[in-house]
Amino acid sequence: MTRALIAALIAAMSVVACGGPSSTPLGPTAADVAVQPGDLPSGTAKCNISGDIDSFLSKEKTADPSTYQSTKTEWDDARSKGATSAFVAIYTDSATRCDAIKGKTPDLGAATYKLVVNFVIQFKDEASAAKGYTTEGVFNISASGLKSSGQPVVEGAKTGLSANSIVLNTAIANQTYFIAVWQKKVFMVILAVLNIDATAAKKVASSENDRIK
Repeated sequence: MTRALIAALIAAMSVVACGGPSSTPLGPTAADVAVQPGDLPSGTAKCNISGDIDSFLSKEKTADPSTYQSTKTEWDDARSKGATSAFVAIYTDSATRCDAIKGKTPDLGAATYKLVVNFVIQFKDEASAAKGYTTEGVFNISASGLKSSGQPVVEGAKTGLSANSIVLNTAIANQTYFIAVWQKKVFMVILAVLNIDATAAKKVASSENDRIK
């Protein structure tokens, strides 16, 4: 089930990034909050597919029309729930693997190499963000989905992130998974860190959370 959740997360990659026009934000943007190179240990590099929805869709329309269409549908749904912008950051251990992500998505849930998939969604207000976490889910990812994986999870203040948060941290065969979903202020964050030690993975989440002011 954990692999299925990762697969859903990767598939949802189509739905992240900036939405339509908006006024100049007063605080951090989704891009500001997203995983930064300095958050990660050595041996990882940011994939050039990272960024806003417009550039992603432009690339996917030709490379993978099916993903393009599902992405558009998912993003429209997120906006109907109050999402105003979003950003995706993808990191892995080589340019070759980054290139593979651009096409029809392989089974990244079975990856045995370093992989980070991060969605940061900004909402019009804190109430919409909280609802996205507690009852609706965004991009087919939700706290209830993580809880149904059958793996142990930590929730709320115990995660060190926010009251609305859940973390799954486990190892299956030769893979390690750190998956965190949380809402803080007007942001909802979805973070999957594969095959990076738990201490480093927790640092990624903490650094990201600290940028939400």
